[in-house]
Parts: sequence; structure tokens; C-alpha cells
Amino acid sequence: MMKMFFRKGKHLSFPFLVIMIFSFGQDAFSQSKEFGGGIASFNYTGDLIRTYNITNQTIAGNLFYVRNFKDGWSAKLNFAAGRIKGSDQNPIDPQAQVRNAAFRDFLTEISGQANYEFLDFRSDKALVDFTPYLSVGAGFLLINRAEKNATYSDIQLMIPFGGGIKYSLSPLWTINFEFSARKLFFDYLDNISRQEITDKRNSNFQYGDWNDNDWYYFTGLTLSYTFWGVDCPVPLKK
Repeated sequence: MMKMFFRKGKHLSFPFLVIMIFSFGQDAFSQSKEFGGGIASFNYTGDLIRTYNITNQTIAGNLFYVRNFKDGWSAKLNFAAGRIKGSDQNPIDPQAQVRNAAFRDFLTEISGQANYEFLDFRSDKALVDFTPYLSVGAGFLLINRAEKNATYSDIQLMIPFGGGIKYSLSPLWTINFEFSARKLFFDYLDNISRQEITDKRNSNFQYGDWNDNDWYYFTGLTLSYTFWGVDCPVPLKK
């Protein structure tokens, strides 16, 4: 059902998700709000790098807004921006050695996410100061690229999913570490896909694999400040 939803209405799915998770229970169920930010990094897998390589990390920045609800649920509006890169510098096969391609571009993303925290670490009766959590959502990425090897939109839909751990420094401050993957629906994050090049040694050389879309990954270490809501007392009847 979710696959059908994103396939048929992928341009409408993100606004719908943001409206749904941020409007649900704003008064009745909202407990607190968080604003935060910190350092982050992007990584990439695709035609140039087939498996996750920690040495391919780049530096990015991250800002977010969170509305916390009851029972461990929260809604998050996330913004991140930074460099992303990949290359055939260490070719994994003869095709990559001949291709000798590379990219290094600036990426901006915005997403709405639903988070679930497994432990109640915020209450006065909590036995621990931390909790692991899971996250899933929908969003868009913007690629700032000067030269393209094909015709495609600079704005693309992505599905973020992953998790992390939160640690409470105090009732107001929380430190958060997160790792999540970004599912893409196109194959040109690395500017390589169904394209052919011709040189003196190779005729109609296959440039990339268009049957396998690219992925990228987000890692973040952030600090957030919590604004606690105060319930208004019910007026007494005269």
C-alpha cells in the first residue's frame, strides 16, 4: 500500500505527511517542542561506489524542529545541507577504471519524519537518561550541479529511514546521534546512469547501471533545547 502511495502520488506525499504529523493532536497530545542543530555528514552508494565506505564521508550541517507527543511518538521537520561526493579513484572493476568518473556537489534536503522512542527518558520517574529510536518519513533533495550528463530535475523525492539514540543532559538539553539511509527514485545522484561514451579504445561503452537507483546516507550529531508546555488550569464553576 505504501509503495502504491509513493508511486502514484509521490509529489503530494511529502506535504501530506508534514501536515498530518504536525497537525495531529497539537493541543490535546502535545507535550513539548524541541529546536536543535549540529554537525552532520553525507555518504553515497551507486555506480561509482557500490558499498558503504566510511572514508567517503563529507561534512554537512543540520537543523530541526520536533514536536513530542505521548507514548514515545514525535514528529520532526529536518533540514540538512552539505557536500556529497564519489569517484572511481579506487576502481572496483575494469569498467570503473576506464570510466574514471567523479562528482562533488552541494546537496540540500528537507524532510518530515515520524519518530518512535522505545524508552521513556523524559519523565521524572525515568530509570534511564537515554533512549534508542526509529525514524521514517518523506522529503525532497535539491542538487546544486553545474553540468549534467542527462536531462533530469534538480529536485528529487527521497524516503529517509533509520534510527539513533538520544541522551538527556538535563530537562532542557538533549544530545542526539542519528544514522539513516535515503531511498531515491532516480539514478543520477552521481551524474551517471544510462549514458554511453565513445573513445578510441571502447565503442559504445556502458557508462552506468540504470537498473539500480542511487542511495545516500545521513549521519548527525546534534544538540536540542526543549520548550515544555504548561497546561492551563480549568476555571472553576461559580
